[in-house]
Amino acid sequence: MNPDLISCHWPDSLWRATAIPLAPLPALTGSAETRVGIVGAGYTGLSTALHLAERGVESVVIDRNQPGWGCSGRNGGQVNPCWKVLPDDMGRHYGADAMAGVIRIANATCDLVFELVDRYDIDCQAIRPGYILAVIGEPGQSYIGHWISQWQVAGSLVETLDRERMARMLGTDHYDCGMLDRRGGSVQPLSYARGLAGACLGMGVTIHGDSAALGVERRGVGWRIRTSGGAVDCESVVFATNGYSDRLWPGLRENIVPVASLISATEPLPPDVTDRITPGRNAVSDNAGLPVYYRIDEAGRMVFGGRGTLFGRTGSVNTGAVRRAALRLYPVLGDFRWEYDWGGYVAMTTHHRPLLLELDEGVYAGLGYNGRGVAMATMMGRLLAERIAEGRTGLPAERSRPIPLHAFHPVGIAGRMVGGRLKDLVTPRIRG
Repeated sequence: MNPDLISCHWPDSLWRATAIPLAPLPALTGSAETRVGIVGAGYTGLSTALHLAERGVESVVIDRNQPGWGCSGRNGGQVNPCWKVLPDDMGRHYGADAMAGVIRIANATCDLVFELVDRYDIDCQAIRPGYILAVIGEPGQSYIGHWISQWQVAGSLVETLDRERMARMLGTDHYDCGMLDRRGGSVQPLSYARGLAGACLGMGVTIHGDSAALGVERRGVGWRIRTSGGAVDCESVVFATNGYSDRLWPGLRENIVPVASLISATEPLPPDVTDRITPGRNAVSDNAGLPVYYRIDEAGRMVFGGRGTLFGRTGSVNTGAVRRAALRLYPVLGDFRWEYDWGGYVAMTTHHRPLLLELDEGVYAGLGYNGRGVAMATMMGRLLAERIAEGRTGLPAERSRPIPLHAFHPVGIAGRMVGGRLKDLVTPRIRG
């Protein structure tokens, strides 16, 4: 495991510099008894605890560091709808009876985020101007058509954008066409995580920071989660560690591939620049061979992200490739300083679906959001709470299926990145 997966060091990110405060939560000392023990205080774990509390179910959350330390406090803050995989490509994983419910869940992920922000008055710079998927070439144009039809999106919420409209909305003529989904938006991601933690505390949830889980073992009819300072005895366990999963539960981390995502943020840009670059403040990503994502934040900074190093590790957080991609789209950014660089791990699955895993009796995990984590991790928390409290959920639970030859995943990441670069070079533009 890479050292930055286990270090307590907070990244020197824009989000940490501007997030709402949350007092450090104390480490677990002694023994705690509860209905559900949750490992991980990111979006998945906090949403699970909050939705359990709304159902009158007690839980205790523990985290190696503090709420939002992992990718929940490091991502680009984009609240993007649905999943990247098309329903036609995942039909074999869910039966016909389950597919309609899965589509409803995926379509509701953004709504849930903004409902929680409103319900618990979370101060996280939440805006909802819509999400834009930008594409190049006929393959991208075809993907947009399939995406809209297969996800059964209401026509009033989503629309295709031609080249001229894309140029007006994004301030660049780089793309051939795109899609605007008005359900999407953005948040200050660390503030959102801390706001969820505050909502949990207000509902009586116990959260312990600086409390790494060292072991999980059977205890009678329930489970015990051991830490260096104590233990949590519980009926059910939820692993909410996503891209930062370790060897705590055998085979869990082999269900996903952690891929580094790096982000740079500029100094605040003047209004005459931001009025030309995404003037509507949309969250944007593209489907290039090496995708990028970006938006203008509340202070007028360009926040621009993309894949990390060749073998998928954050390394020294070298964002040179990310900045070069930003300058290709927006040469004007060369006139301004880049103030922040940071990175985190996105959890990818080989089939591009998120996973609700049932690891043993009463033991669950939610992970593998494939770059849709703000919205889908929040939804996964609700699904896990439903599963535990009510014994049912619209997303079928699956068994752990470790990826074959998982130890070689850095080689696969390198191949994917090289292939992506070649795709970007050879994809023909749409003419006319």
